[in-house]
Amino acid sequence: MERTTFGVVPTPPVLLAGVAMDAAQRTPMTVEDHARAFVVRAQGRWREADAEAFRSGLGGCSHALDAAAFGAALEEARTWFFADDAHIFVCAGEPCRTRSRDTAAVTAWIREHARGVRLSFTGCHGPCEHAPVATLRVGGRCAMFGQVHDVCDWDAVLDYAGRAAAARTLLVDPSHAESFRFDPVHDHGRASKPLQRLAFLVGHFVGEGVYPGRTGSFRKEVVGSWEAGGRFIGLRMAVTNPLADGRNDVHEALVLVGYEGTAATYHARAYTDSGTTMEYTLAFEDDRVIFTDRVPGHVGPTTGARKILAARAGGYDESLEVRYADGPFEPYSCVELRPLGGRSQP
Repeated sequence: MERTTFGVVPTPPVLLAGVAMDAAQRTPMTVEDHARAFVVRAQGRWREADAEAFRSGLGGCSHALDAAAFGAALEEARTWFFADDAHIFVCAGEPCRTRSRDTAAVTAWIREHARGVRLSFTGCHGPCEHAPVATLRVGGRCAMFGQVHDVCDWDAVLDYAGRAAAARTLLVDPSHAESFRFDPVHDHGRASKPLQRLAFLVGHFVGEGVYPGRTGSFRKEVVGSWEAGGRFIGLRMAVTNPLADGRNDVHEALVLVGYEGTAATYHARAYTDSGTTMEYTLAFEDDRVIFTDRVPGHVGPTTGARKILAARAGGYDESLEVRYADGPFEPYSCVELRPLGGRSQP
């Protein structure tokens, strides 16, 4: 498909039995239907040449699209497209309809569960290779979702749409919807596939930690989210340590986890509330993620420390081990992090 500064040039809809159809209703599409489908594909902005090419490509339809009538319909469609703060457009054309699993049930489910965002079923959105697709507009920005086949997939997309609508921005944690997002303009594809190995870190987790063989405890909270179009995982975390005088010693940090394709390595950078930064290289050992970490400041003479993350049902376990002299690594602290308030990544 030809690319423009406004996105992907829309192409004419698939014809069913020689007639352009509104697949959701199985009735011939009107001039207004075609105009709305075009505006959704163009995400509200287009060149006149693109609109004319689209209109000319509809010559096989059962009705001719007069240039003036189509132009007027486009202006109405533009107003409709931007009328609300947030609007999700679901493609009801082909092949989206046939690739959906149990189309009637999925359509009914979408109608029932779209909350906090306007919902419309339209003609073809254009990128049929990603079918079934949907377009979400919040304010002046749009996001596209592809291969959204069943109600579980739509649950993730509509959950994100509702939260984005409430916040009036697409810059909210996409959570499960990240795996369905795609960019119709750039060629970098979807979320980083290698990072899917670390998808268990995405979610809102909390746990009470202990020090094996010693007294004391701590509380840890972690919020993991996909960032930069799924190219990184962001981890916002806080650790609370109760003090003997009744106060709480709280430390916060932000960690960005990514994958370097050239070196085929997983890496992380931590930013702490003390103003320091730390670099980590992650390794995988069976179902565990292991990386070298700092030795706690109040621990006696040691030769190193390592952190271990192990995925568990609904969350993950985190442990810190230290090594004394030439001996083996020994447990220093451990915490079971489990979901709080939201859903973890499956």
